[in-house]
Amino acid sequence: MALPVPTIRPISDLRTDLNDVCECARTTQQPIFMTKNGKASLVVIDCEAYEQQRMHDLYVMKLREAEIEARYMPETVTLEEMDERVARILDDARKVYADAER
Repeated sequence: MALPVPTIRPISDLRTDLNDVCECARTTQQPIFMTKNGKASLVVIDCEAYEQQRMHDLYVMKLREAEIEARYMPETVTLEEMDERVARILDDARKVYADAER
């Protein structure tokens, strides 16, 4: 899938043609790169597109976390096994705490 060609406009358009910049951002749902003196200065993006991008980034991050977790914890554990592990950890913590109070 080819990426769309980015829209590049002079930053002065925000002053002289704001309605068109807003309409372009809304209809294309793509960021508009604003330039000042020929250099990238600002990016304008529609709110809906911004929220969709944030959700996409969150999903990607959660997927990466799951992949890392799967790599380092390939075993599956039943609820009963997990309960036993947690109980052992809590027992050990109670023993350490009791020893520290003596």
